[in-house]
Order: sequence, then C-alpha cells, then structure tokens
Amino acid sequence: MSTLRPRGPAKTGFTTAAIAAAIVLLAGCGKQIDLYDYFGDDQPATGPSVNAGQPVLPPGQNVAGAQPANALANNSTLGATDAALAGARPFTGGIQKVSLKDAQGVAVTVDDLPVTNFDISQRINLENALGARLSTDLKTRRRILGTLVNEKVAKSKAKKLNFQFKANELDERIKNMVGRMKISRADLQKRLGEKGVDETTLKNQIEGTLYIRWVMSQQKVDTNVEVDQALVDAKYQEILSDPRMKPITVVTLRQIDLPVEKTTEAMRQQLLYARSIESRQIMARYKGCQTLKSASRDVFNVKLGKPIEADLSKLPGPLQTALREAGTRKMIGPIPGPTGVRLFANCGTRKINPPLPDRKQIEATVRNEQFEALVQQAMAEARKESFVDYKDPALRP
Repeated sequence: MSTLRPRGPAKTGFTTAAIAAAIVLLAGCGKQIDLYDYFGDDQPATGPSVNAGQPVLPPGQNVAGAQPANALANNSTLGATDAALAGARPFTGGIQKVSLKDAQGVAVTVDDLPVTNFDISQRINLENALGARLSTDLKTRRRILGTLVNEKVAKSKAKKLNFQFKANELDERIKNMVGRMKISRADLQKRLGEKGVDETTLKNQIEGTLYIRWVMSQQKVDTNVEVDQALVDAKYQEILSDPRMKPITVVTLRQIDLPVEKTTEAMRQQLLYARSIESRQIMARYKGCQTLKSASRDVFNVKLGKPIEADLSKLPGPLQTALREAGTRKMIGPIPGPTGVRLFANCGTRKINPPLPDRKQIEATVRNEQFEALVQQAMAEARKESFVDYKDPALRP
C-alpha cells in the first residue's frame, strides 16, 4: 500500500475582525463536527457541541467568521453534510447569497468537462448554506474553483477507466440524508433555495466527493491520520495569544432625540433653543437608564432609542471621555443638530471575555487539515493525467 503523508497545513494568521461582528458571536449556536471520521460516508455525524457563545477559532479564520469544521478548506469530504444542514445555524451577518444573474461562462475545462462561473457561485452558496461564512472575493472563488477542478479531474479519471456512479446512487444518498434529518425532500429543497442553491449543486458536491474518494482508493492512499499533538498545542497557543482573545469593554448606549420640525432657519434656531431647555429638564430628572421614561414623560415628542452595544475603544476619543465622566447617572448633551437635539445615556459597561477554545475542537481542526493535505496530494497526482485549461487567467492558481 502506498502511503501519502500530509506535508502539513499551510501557515495562516488571524485577521482583524469588526467588534460589532464579534458581539454577534455571543448569540446563536452551531455544531463542531469532526468530518475525518465520516469521509466518504453518509452516516450522521456526531461530535463535541459548541455551546451558545462559544465560537470555533481555527487559526486563519476571523473571530466573526470562524468556520465550523464542516466547512473544510476544500470541502472535499462528504460526511456530515446532512447534519450541517439540519443543525447548523448559518451566519448571515454581512454574507449574502451570490447573485447568479451574471454568473455565466466557462471558467475552466478539465479534459472535456467544463466548470462554469455559475458552478462556482452555486458552490459558494451551498457552503454558506452548510454554515460557512464565505465572501465572493477572487481568493474565495479561486479556492472553490480548485475544489471543482479536483472533482472534475477525479470524474474524468473514472470515465477513462469506465467507472461511473449511477444517478440512482446519488438520489439514494440524498434520500437517506433527508430521512436522518427527518424532513421531506421538498423541505431540503426549500432550505437550499433560501440560500440560492439548487439541489443539483448538492448532488454534484456529493458526486464529486465520491469520485475523489474513488481516486484515493485507486491510489491506495493510507487515510489513517494520526493527529500531531504538537500541532494541536501550537494552534491552541496561537489562539490564546491572539489579540482578539483579550477582554473587550462594551458600553451600552441609548440615544434620546428631541426632533424639531422643518421650518425657516430663524424659526429652527428658536425651536432648537426651546428643545435644548426641555432636554436639560430631562437631564435634571435622569438618575439612570431605568428612569428614562419617567424623566421624559412630560416632554413633547421624545424618541427613546433602543439600547445598543459598542466597543468603548472604537468610539471617538471625545465621546469615550464624555462617557467616562458622565458615568451612568448623568446624560451627555444636549447636542444640537439639523433634525433636533440629541442626548446620550450611558447604561453601563461590561467586559466580554472570549470563550476559550476546546482542545477537542482544535484537534478536529488539525485532523481535518492533515486529512485535507492527503486529499490535495492525491489529486495533484491525478491532475497529471488531465488537461486543465483555464479560460479566465484571473482564476488560475
């Protein structure tokens, strides 16, 4: 038996994430799935759960964009797809489904098998439907195209050797999938459709994964991956030392507006003056955020904003100073503007301590990376037998 050993995952580093997105991590839930054990299988995946507010933080992923293990670097594994569809709570902040209106044209041909821009866009949508958080930038499209090329290479090799998975085999796998998910085929199609995905895309992914598995079996690749614990330790320490793992001071603000009507400039100045006097009455009565309604009860047309949370360190310096000086018993203002007079209330601050990663999660990430390296080495060997013609030079790796 020939043995391919991983050359090791590519070195990656963290990137800065927006604090607003980091706060979003505190809500929602998902499941960390170790796909290695289910490669090429259609058995339901099980694995350590991620509690609400405990994001997975593999190096190379944003805190706000940390991918679950079911979104592998090249998505070449088949297992746990149904578990991801059933249980994952896909991140939606800032990630929109890819518009397919202009996603036309052939991006690359593998022997006589085309990969279109439509295929790339559909696969991005599918990965996001499964819980990934992909953008549509060129780097992402190149990566997705690499996956699709590998699948076509594997299928082309099988075709040359007169091997083919039958359509009913793929339908049977999807049938088993919806059975385990306890939903109907129509429900699955609806879930995918909400993310801009056609069921054919899921079927193509399953087919491509099966062909890659077939290629690895033909090469007699030893897929028994022994996790390198030194890598696990290194990744764990890298996460702990990341600046985004430091506590974040979050301030809760409420905005209070006293609007003025549109009128002449002279009249507007008089109205602003009158509203400023009313705002000072509110400020005099204010004893904390819980008193906002009572403090503004006798003032005409006061709009109380909903509480919002913001990273104190990201606010303008003067506002940070004002918030600290005012504390939670005084208001900031009055601030005149084109639409009226505005006040701010500091409802308190709190520290957010990012949850520590679970070692099993890190171990699953390392296992997936090592296994993915085996897949890439196997497919690099298979590519030598195929002619890959990139129609768009920008998508060339």
